[in-house]
Amino acid sequence: MRCCIVYSCFFAPQPLAVLARLLKRCATISVCCLLLWGGGSSLTTPTAIAAQPPTVIAQTNRSAAASDQASRSAAAAVNNEQAEIALMPPDIQRIVDRGKLIVAVLGNSNAPFFMTDETGQAAGLDIQLAQALADQLGVDLELNRSPDTFNAVVDTVYYRGADMAISKISRTMKRAVRVRFSHPYLTMRQGLLINRLLLAQQTNSDNVIETIRELTGDVGVIKGSSYVGFLQQRFPQASIVELDSWEDIVTAVSQGDILAGYRDELEIKKVVKTKPDAALQLKTAVLTDTQDALAMVFPWESAHLLAFANQYLDTLDAEYTVDSILEEFATYLNTQPPTL
Repeated sequence: MRCCIVYSCFFAPQPLAVLARLLKRCATISVCCLLLWGGGSSLTTPTAIAAQPPTVIAQTNRSAAASDQASRSAAAAVNNEQAEIALMPPDIQRIVDRGKLIVAVLGNSNAPFFMTDETGQAAGLDIQLAQALADQLGVDLELNRSPDTFNAVVDTVYYRGADMAISKISRTMKRAVRVRFSHPYLTMRQGLLINRLLLAQQTNSDNVIETIRELTGDVGVIKGSSYVGFLQQRFPQASIVELDSWEDIVTAVSQGDILAGYRDELEIKKVVKTKPDAALQLKTAVLTDTQDALAMVFPWESAHLLAFANQYLDTLDAEYTVDSILEEFATYLNTQPPTL
C-alpha cells in the first residue's frame, strides 16, 4: 500500500493542493505501518519515547548510567594498576621483575652477624635483616657469598654484583665516595685486645690509660677491613700488622707476637665470653670516644631501594645493642669456625 501511495504521489499529475494532502496522508500511513510492523515495542522515535511511562524511561536511564559507570571504574582500575607498575622506581622494578633480592655477604662466617645454623642454613642478625627486606618486597632472597674481605663486599655492590650488602660493614668516608649507606642498624665502640706482658713493658708508670692512648708497637687488624684506616687515624705511632682473620689476631696477641689487636667492642667481648682463660694473658680496652656504625650498602644510583631500607629500619620495635645481640645469638658463639 505504501509503495502505491508513494508512486501516486510522485507520478500522478495532481493540483498542488491535492498533492499536499496526499503527502500528509502518506506520512500518516507510513507511521501506522511502522507501528503495525514492529508491534510498537521497538519504536525509538521521539513520539514513541514520549508515549512511554516516565518510570520506565527513568529506570532505563539509570541502568545505562550505572553500566557506563561500572565500565569506567573497571577501566580506571586497570589503568591505575598499569600506572603503578610503570611508575615503580627502576632500582625496585629490577628486583621485582627478577623475583629475588641479591645481597652480598662476606664468605666466611662471623657470628652473630652471619653464620650457619644446625640445619646448615644461613643465620644471624644480618641474614635476618636481608630476609625481612626481601619479604617486604615480595621476592626471594639470594646471598652472594663470593667476597673474601669486607672491602670486597663493598666492591661487589659497587660493580653491581649484588643489589645491596648487609655484612657487618662499617660506614667510612672512603667507602661513601663509591657507595651509599643506610642509617646505622648497630653502633658500637672500638676496642683493643692487648697482651698484658707487652703492655707492662711499655708502661713506664702506673698510668696505663695514657700508655694505651699513645699506643706504639705492632697492632693487628683484619686485612681489607675498615680498621686499617681506623688504626692509622687513632694510633698513628703504631705499626699496622694486617692478618687474614680475627682468630689469627687473637692467637698472635695471646702468644705475644704482636702487642694488640684492634676491632669493635663486640668482638672484644666475644673473646672474653668464649675464652675465659684468656683473661690471664689479655687485657681489654673499649675506647669510649670512638664509634663504629654498621650499615647496609647500596649502589650509588639506588636511591629508592636505600629509602625503602631506611624506612624499614625506622619501623623496628627495638634498637639493637652489642649486649642484646650477644645474648640473642649466644648459642652460636662457641660453635662457629674462625671468623674474619
